[in-house]
Amino acid sequence: MPTIIIVMDKRYILILSILTLLIVAISGCIDDNVDPVTSANQTIINTTVTPTPVFPVREPLTVYVEIKGSMFNPLELKIVNGTTVKWTNADSVSYIVDVDDVQSPVLNKRNSWNHTFNKTGIFEYNSSNHPAMPHGRIIVEK
Repeated sequence: MPTIIIVMDKRYILILSILTLLIVAISGCIDDNVDPVTSANQTIINTTVTPTPVFPVREPLTVYVEIKGSMFNPLELKIVNGTTVKWTNADSVSYIVDVDDVQSPVLNKRNSWNHTFNKTGIFEYNSSNHPAMPHGRIIVEK
């Protein structure tokens, strides 16, 4: 059986020894079993999270409809009585919004128009100067 002789350079042995010492030194500095109660450098804060019951808030506010790509977004809204709907034109084409027997002025790009719904019911809306455009719906509840 042939004998294999490995000749190591002194520099290789020195580098290997230094790396081994570094690994041993670093691993000795890591303590996985730190007790947070007895550690002088740590502060423990015990907090108790009390769940808060969630109640829907049904109050009048302002909701937004964007007109873009010859579409109303969203097409349908469910709101409470007294809520204001604000239509904003994000298209380069002008629109006129018809809703609840009321008509907006011409809405050019970045123009907005508001309408407050003060009675319950289902209200269809559309753009009178774009009759092929899908109609929207607003459902007003008490």
